[in-house]
Amino acid sequence: MKFFLKHSVLTHTLFFFLIILSIMSYNRIPKELFPTSSFDKIAISGAYAGASSDTLNKIAVKPIEDGIKNYSDVADIESTILNGSFNIIADIKPNSDLNSLQNDFKTVVANIKRNLPSDMNEPSVTLVKKAFPLITVTIAGNINKFKLLDIADKLKQKLLVLKDLSEIQIEGKGDKELIINLNSDKIQALGLDETQAANAISNLSSIMPIGKIEGVNQYYLSMKNIKNINNIKNIILTINNKKVYLKDIANIKYDIETPNTLGKFNGIKDVSLSIKKGDTGDAIALTKQIRKITKKFAKNYPNLKFGFSMDTSVWVKNRLNTVISNIEFGLILVFFAMWIFINKRISFVVTIGIPTSFAIALIVLDYMHYSLNLLSMLGALIALGMIVDEAIVVAENIQRHMEMGKNRMDAAIDGAKEVFWPVIASSMTTIFAFLPLLMIKGEIGIFMKIIPIMISVLILSSVMEAFIFLPLHSKEILKPEEGTKEKLWEKVNLYYEKVLTFLVKFKWISLALFLLGIPTLIVIGMKYSKFQLFPDFDTTQIYVNGSFDSNNTIYDTFKNVSKVEALLKQKLNGNNIKSFTTIVGMKLNGKSNINAVANNFQIFVDLYDRKPTDIYNKYIAPILNPVKSNLDDVKREKSAQEIVKELQKEYKNLHLNIPELNVKVPGVGIVKSDIVIMITKDDMKKTSYALKKLEAKLKNIKGVYNIYDDATLGAKLLKIKINKYGQELGINQAYIVSALRPYFSEGEFGKTIDDDVIKIKLKDINRDSFKFLQNFRINIPNTNQYILLNKVTNFYIENNFQKLNKYDGVLAKSVYANVNHKLITTNEVYKRLQPVLNELKKEGIKYRIGGAKKVSSAFMQDMKYSGILALILIFITLVAMFDSVVLPFIVISVIPLSFLGVIIGNFLVGINFTMIGMIGVVGLFGVAVNDGIIMIEFIKDAKNINELINKAKFRVRPIFLTSITTILGLLTLMFYPFGQSVILQPLAIAIGFGVAFSTLLNLFYLPLFFAILKKIK
Repeated sequence: MKFFLKHSVLTHTLFFFLIILSIMSYNRIPKELFPTSSFDKIAISGAYAGASSDTLNKIAVKPIEDGIKNYSDVADIESTILNGSFNIIADIKPNSDLNSLQNDFKTVVANIKRNLPSDMNEPSVTLVKKAFPLITVTIAGNINKFKLLDIADKLKQKLLVLKDLSEIQIEGKGDKELIINLNSDKIQALGLDETQAANAISNLSSIMPIGKIEGVNQYYLSMKNIKNINNIKNIILTINNKKVYLKDIANIKYDIETPNTLGKFNGIKDVSLSIKKGDTGDAIALTKQIRKITKKFAKNYPNLKFGFSMDTSVWVKNRLNTVISNIEFGLILVFFAMWIFINKRISFVVTIGIPTSFAIALIVLDYMHYSLNLLSMLGALIALGMIVDEAIVVAENIQRHMEMGKNRMDAAIDGAKEVFWPVIASSMTTIFAFLPLLMIKGEIGIFMKIIPIMISVLILSSVMEAFIFLPLHSKEILKPEEGTKEKLWEKVNLYYEKVLTFLVKFKWISLALFLLGIPTLIVIGMKYSKFQLFPDFDTTQIYVNGSFDSNNTIYDTFKNVSKVEALLKQKLNGNNIKSFTTIVGMKLNGKSNINAVANNFQIFVDLYDRKPTDIYNKYIAPILNPVKSNLDDVKREKSAQEIVKELQKEYKNLHLNIPELNVKVPGVGIVKSDIVIMITKDDMKKTSYALKKLEAKLKNIKGVYNIYDDATLGAKLLKIKINKYGQELGINQAYIVSALRPYFSEGEFGKTIDDDVIKIKLKDINRDSFKFLQNFRINIPNTNQYILLNKVTNFYIENNFQKLNKYDGVLAKSVYANVNHKLITTNEVYKRLQPVLNELKKEGIKYRIGGAKKVSSAFMQDMKYSGILALILIFITLVAMFDSVVLPFIVISVIPLSFLGVIIGNFLVGINFTMIGMIGVVGLFGVAVNDGIIMIEFIKDAKNINELINKAKFRVRPIFLTSITTILGLLTLMFYPFGQSVILQPLAIAIGFGVAFSTLLNLFYLPLFFAILKKIK
């Protein structure tokens, strides 16, 4: 400290370069909407054309799950099995060796390969890249679809140079393929064998290398593939010793493989590039580069229309604007509060320390590879009032030493040195209150960890600033003659002395009111309080999704979704809906996982920014915003929730007869559906019965909406069994499979090469006819005779779910629902559901609870542990400071009583308790005791009541100032939250109102309790 004061030029130079480094760090730190909220994942995927989901589960999924579930690094396993393909996602615990685990999983897959069909490719094991939606580029024009997709692919290659992009998906793209439609009627008319015909065609092309010739010249050998469609048609085949042209027994054409997804923008068909960034990219900078590259590329295609939609960087800029303007306004309030209650010079010295603390924090965040997002910036807003406390204590004490007649250098050194350990202790108690929140496990812990880290970094930064730069600034700016506003504080101290004297006079009655009255009010308050995981907040995007009949192809869904889009199109010219992007072939389920099935659709509806209605956000925030908003986009007058209600009502009145149609506001990262109940019964009929029973009950509960399940029936399962006659003829299952597969599977039977590798697929033109299957002719083994399939087999038709879902190896089907928290909470819904759940349990039907209930239960357990750990750390710090057990006990006794302030705050503002609010309560532990430290440190040596009251009244000003700066820093977040900043409003209320109430306790209850325990008279 003395070193930095004596070498002022060095200190100022250090300060200058610190600011420069912080600006560089700000430009380097990624900006995004929310922090990462998910585990690392490893995906195991496989496919086998024509295999049912049940078959894939038995031969592949279950053995793989059994092989990986016992690894200690695996948190959860979720499997999705469709007819023909499966995907297993393993959530990996933090700090695991992903590469080693991936290799272990590959070994597991290799070990089960021998039990898979010989023509099934080995399932792939990949690390799932973390991907965050960034922007969608749309391309539309009246040109051939092959050319449009080719242009989209060229643009994709241009964009891939941006290293922080994790994924670019072309919606509507499929691989080019050569379709050979066999005509079994012609094959039979020519006297050919169907199986031999299929085998001959499958050997048409090979891309396998032959070898090489080495010598003077070196040659690599391969077959030259035929590309021209007419040349392919005229290929001569030898079947049953007969020569035929391929065109004589099949129709041949080039086509695009049926895509997994198709896209539209504002209801108009297009080709779109869905672009996602990794967890290191800066959303704002990346979007600028994407727009620049696309606009330059578009100049080569003047006949095409290029557009942009779902630009999340706009949301990032708007949210950062909101938080930064809140921080700036809080800074102004803190500055004027200190000016009013102390003096302008101290106010200036303390205020310039705040950006210095933020500068240090930015450098640390850059070094630790964290991003600037809504939560980290709101964490900074919460810390704003706290980081002033250290500066106030140090600056005021330096001012006091100057007024004692010391020169500026000595006053700066002695004043800062005198309060060094109390400042360190109060800083550590605040950090110890927030730091245990890092103990919260699971995805919610990953999502929230940036808040305690940001607050802790800022507080440590403020301590550095208070003892390195602030003493120098105080030496150069403060003057002894400036003084303080003594008359104001003399009046305040006088009133305080009268109240405290009265309380001490009736000390036992007063103590009873504190120790019995406040806990009673807390119990009453908790009885009428409600809990929800996250608060409801306004967003700039809503979801419309659903499913058509399971027999719909992706092209049927693409056509039918137009009747859902029609209502949205009507609203495009209004003030609410800006645009909408439709993706056919997928939807986001209640867990926000992609459910990729041809009959599903997902519409992302982008809304205009909402017009602010309160004074602060309407008039003050726009002036303070670092990036000015496009006023043309700020026109929405209704909340996202109100728009959702309107759309739900209008869709209901349209009677669209769609099996599933949902309209919802997307939830915060962790939980997408409030209600999730998984039925884990293997019996299909009982599972459907249980789901319908739960859905019927949910529909009768007011405030519950978007009720649906994932037990959609898929295509029927047709099982073929060889009868006794077939067995006598020597026909077995493998023989039937080899005969039917080329005509019914539409599987890949070969490859050829054009500009890219092209798949060759076989199928029969009549394959979609059940009668064709029954009358399919197969060769009787070891003869030249043929027999119809229905003579040697029996057919059995079974109902089948569209897909199978497994959680940690257990098959389950789920019912999902959302809750209007103004009418009912999630816990209240489950209480109403409990009788139905008990009935199902009696019937032998097992269930699991997921969604908000599961997350909140685990969270509350972690919060109990974090709260206890915080109290222990704070207590140890106080013991070290006071060298006493009694004094820390007195200080900590304020904490539980402060909870009444949180209840009062929630009641006055009209909000429920939330997960974020509970984090604020734990954070309050450290903030509340800081004022207690100031009070006890000063009154601990009092010998009698008069001396105690005298000493206590001189602590009124510092306690008031440290509290008021904390409250003013949180003021806008408490009373004027806007958009997604509402998420942290409960935390601000918990700390703000908790600090306000703890201030009264520290001023009145603490001296009273101390006097009684120490028997001071």
